[in-house]
Amino acid sequence: MVRPILGCLFLAGIVSGCATTPHGDADTNPTQAGDRPSTVPAAAAKTLKKTADQGHDDDKTTTYEAPVARQNYVPHKWPAPSQDLWSKIRAGFKLDPNDERRSVRVWTQYYATHTSHLSHALRRAKPFLWHVVHQVEKRGMPTEIALLPIVESGYNPSAKSYVGASGLWQFMPGTADHMSLPRDWWYDGRDDPIASTEAALNYLQSLHQRYDGDWLLALAAYNAGPGRVDNAIAEARAHHKPTDYWDLDLPDETTQYVPQLLALRRIMMTPARFGVNWPTLANAPRTRVVKLPGQTSMQVAAHMLGISEKKLRRLNPGMRRWASEPGGHDELLVPAAKASAFRSKLARINPSHLIDHRTHVVRRGDSLSQLAQHYGVSVAALRQANNLHSNRIRIGQSLTVPRPGSHESAPPAEPAQTYVVQSGDTLWHIARRYSVSVASLKRANGASVATLRPGQKIRIPGSAKPPAPSTVVVHSGDSLWSIAQANNVTVKQLRRWNRMDKGTPLQPGSTIAVDGPAPLPSYYEVEPGDSLWSIANRFSMQVNTLRSLNDMNSGATIQPGERLRLQPEVSG
Repeated sequence: MVRPILGCLFLAGIVSGCATTPHGDADTNPTQAGDRPSTVPAAAAKTLKKTADQGHDDDKTTTYEAPVARQNYVPHKWPAPSQDLWSKIRAGFKLDPNDERRSVRVWTQYYATHTSHLSHALRRAKPFLWHVVHQVEKRGMPTEIALLPIVESGYNPSAKSYVGASGLWQFMPGTADHMSLPRDWWYDGRDDPIASTEAALNYLQSLHQRYDGDWLLALAAYNAGPGRVDNAIAEARAHHKPTDYWDLDLPDETTQYVPQLLALRRIMMTPARFGVNWPTLANAPRTRVVKLPGQTSMQVAAHMLGISEKKLRRLNPGMRRWASEPGGHDELLVPAAKASAFRSKLARINPSHLIDHRTHVVRRGDSLSQLAQHYGVSVAALRQANNLHSNRIRIGQSLTVPRPGSHESAPPAEPAQTYVVQSGDTLWHIARRYSVSVASLKRANGASVATLRPGQKIRIPGSAKPPAPSTVVVHSGDSLWSIAQANNVTVKQLRRWNRMDKGTPLQPGSTIAVDGPAPLPSYYEVEPGDSLWSIANRFSMQVNTLRSLNDMNSGATIQPGERLRLQPEVSG
């Protein structure tokens, strides 16, 4: 599952997911129930589990609140739920907020400090949120569930995990099969925002029933697999221990899964308190589902709609090929304002004109391989387009030939992630960190990566989310030396990864990256003694860049407590 990590939102993406096999399999083989690697820092998860959620008293030792944008903040004015989708979600909250728990406060701090991922996720949610909220409300589920795709995929329907999880809800293949989400050469239901939402909510409802109405256990099972949750409950009962989510011995990732959702809930309750400007979104569908009369080329459909094929594919990432499947999935998600006219055009058009292809009548001596070479398509594409189960063709047979290149095209992915080069980075280290090849980095960035320099921005191709470094939570009495010894690294590495000058004190409750560069936060709060030069140097950027990000002229000064932007503001 694509999953958030203590330290970096989509430049260290917060996404996590349903890395589970079907719960029938998970019962018999619980070790495979959550076979996707966690991007939640293992050390941080263990620390939070051990020191925070064993009881509420420990939470009082460190307030660990996110910095407030202004000392006297103005409360966020939410529109009426009937008018605004986010307000509708907020009005339907049902889960216990658990605000006193350290893990919830840590994730609140994380989301509030690294706002770029959250902003991207809220923007990506726009075409799909109405459908998700409608289904959640229809089933009487807590509306917090509508925020779960932020945790799972950043509301990216094209999100992929390198171990196989896919879509808004990050379904693994086994779970998708169990929930009857079709997957074939033409179509992947996991990437269909509408179909995957229905399957995910069905799955969550079944887990909710399985755990006698306990939503937190249902969410834990969605993340780790019901087999693991069942085993943890059985183990707790055997030792006469509590069996609620907060006390179970669950995988580190799963102990951080629910707190992420509750942190989003907490921010939504009072966004201004955490310096978050939550957007508004009209309580009306921005997209509609339109039934197709038959196999339809994506290019033809886009032309009929008056939009680009790229935009249509972004709304329909489940469509994997040049056209919809013949006799298979026959629905498209289209802009709501264009749906009615599109239906009218479909009703009037000759179905044969919906396919952008040419027809070839087989002649003596023809073979599929010769035809494929002649038309610039693959043999597999010819077989799929004509529903052939072998390479045998007969004289006089009429074959559909898809347009060249379209047979191999997959839906365009989200734009590649951007990484800011840190001091000491190499292409090899960056490639290993993001699970991509050095060659792909070179292809995506050209000659600009021949020599890396701190502050340089490079594109990470094909990455559903960049992984975050493992982190540890600082406790009273800790030192950089003790943390370095415990994690088999050097003090120099810790300082470089966490951008710490010599003499910088450790703050109990803060997090320290222990195996890679900490992500660049969205904001920095000016401390006594700071200068623009020292802040720019600390975060590997030019002073002019820092001034530009904060609309400062050359003579501007900074004051302790002032909040400086370190990353560009995300536009809607």
